[in-house]
Amino acid sequence: MRYWLIAIWRTMPRSWIIVSLPIVTPFVLLFLWWVFAGLFLTSPDPRHLVHKAELERLLPQARAGDRSAQIRVGTIYREGLSGKAEPAEAVRWFSEAAKKGDADAQLAMGELYARGQGVRQDFARAAEFYRSATLNRNIHAQFLLGDLYFHGRGVPHDYGQAIEWFRKAALAGHAGAQSVMGSIYEKGFGVDRDLAAAFVWYSLAADNRAAAMKARGDIDPREAAASIKASLSRLELRNAERQLAETRRRLRSAG
Repeated sequence: MRYWLIAIWRTMPRSWIIVSLPIVTPFVLLFLWWVFAGLFLTSPDPRHLVHKAELERLLPQARAGDRSAQIRVGTIYREGLSGKAEPAEAVRWFSEAAKKGDADAQLAMGELYARGQGVRQDFARAAEFYRSATLNRNIHAQFLLGDLYFHGRGVPHDYGQAIEWFRKAALAGHAGAQSVMGSIYEKGFGVDRDLAAAFVWYSLAADNRAAAMKARGDIDPREAAASIKASLSRLELRNAERQLAETRRRLRSAG
């Protein structure tokens, strides 16, 4: 077979080959693409297809002013759930919902400004949005506003204000804020150092350790509580455990 192909090739007029190349080449390339494309192309992620369909369904509602649709559309764009993150579009839709006074949208806008996603990074604007969200008792906004005061980002550096916001969030059950309150009392940031109080806050955070470490990955409240417990006297520990039980009861009744 090989010899027949060689013989045919040698007998073909060279001029005919040159003339036919512009016509034949596209078909050859198309054939090669059809044969080999499957080796290089990946099938679309089914989850992306689901969220694309969701986006197509929600966008008309969002344009019509539906607040919940605007928040969901913003979330899809921010997280790239349909295949690609589009932070500028996320800002657009969260902003629309935030104007209507939605605390979740205000929180989202604050986080976008704090991270510089879709907008220029601006901690002062982030603080404004967090403060608006706290008016609707958004506890994560309280926690993040406390963090801005603690580090002096966009607001004055103020341990007193930071502790006030952290405490509000912690007493509302925010595990990350509880971890931070433990650290504040352990190290004496803006307060007198108090290991018994630190033990109480760390122990509360350890009740929801996963959430605490999601908010503050640098603090393991379970390990911190165990370490401090070993350093307390029997009397200090007894009083701290009494305070811990009382605070747990308050949290359960408030929840």
